[in-house]
Amino acid sequence: MHQRLKGFNILVVEDNELNQQVAKWLLEYHEATVAIANHGKEALDILEKEVFDCILMDIQMPVLDGLEATRMIRANPQWSELIIIAMTANADEHHKQLCHVAGMNDFLAKPIDPDLLVEVLLKWLKPGSAD
Repeated sequence: MHQRLKGFNILVVEDNELNQQVAKWLLEYHEATVAIANHGKEALDILEKEVFDCILMDIQMPVLDGLEATRMIRANPQWSELIIIAMTANADEHHKQLCHVAGMNDFLAKPIDPDLLVEVLLKWLKPGSAD
């Protein structure tokens, strides 16, 4: 049952090392391939070189925050359909709206619930659609 994310390539954009490790472990446990970016600028650099099915994007990060990084991703036609899911401790309606306006597809509150993480990913990523 832990192969539900098998074949999907997911970029985790998160500046907190512990959160990076937890997300990576959770996703790899479900057999996703995971790359880590420490901030939005690093995520953009990685996107230039690799193809991803989904991005899990923290909102508050140094260098380039998640909202601005999402706007920059959405401005590039090559990435306009890329699934971006916010991960943030700011789970109120105002922040959800900011994420939506920036172009994010969905929203997860921190601390991340492992079952909900997989559920939200599977809402957007259709098993069998990964190459």
